[in-house]
Amino acid sequence: MSRASTETVWAQFGERLRAFIAKRVKGEADVEDVLQDVFAKIHAGLGGLNEDEKLEAWLFQVARRATLDHFRRRSGSRRSSELPEELAEPKHDDDRTAEVASWLEPMMSLLPEEDREVLRLADLEGLSQKDLAARLRISVSGVKSRVQGARRRLKEAMLNCCHFEMDRRGNAMDYTRKRKDCGSCSCE
Repeated sequence: MSRASTETVWAQFGERLRAFIAKRVKGEADVEDVLQDVFAKIHAGLGGLNEDEKLEAWLFQVARRATLDHFRRRSGSRRSSELPEELAEPKHDDDRTAEVASWLEPMMSLLPEEDREVLRLADLEGLSQKDLAARLRISVSGVKSRVQGARRRLKEAMLNCCHFEMDRRGNAMDYTRKRKDCGSCSCE
């Protein structure tokens, strides 16, 4: 998407942003108020966004901040320590993380055989890069390059399927499916 307009953003992301907010805010009127605030901020800030590929992450960051602002206004506080516990200190859901982890093999099946092999050996079997280099008969720097490239392609495959909300440590807290026809993961 190059130089997205507010209308384009609304058409493409409106329902996902509404669902994101509704998971955190109770009451349809409050959800609509936060969503309206989000799109006012998006409209005001969209022109200053330089990299279109970061649009989606920026949109959900705006939604997250607007949701926090909603709770701060209601509590009369600017301090996050006085916010509801689930907003003040995000926690990952071990079940959610395990669920997303269970998608790795189906998602890896979408990758070329070479990528699947290095990911299986390095990440699933825990082979060191030195041992992996000896096994594949390539240099350690070659292994590093292959592993990084394979991880990047796996991440792209997963991000093409779903939008993930991660905690500070990189654990999946929540996800929403981007396309109905994906099928590579087990999203509902």
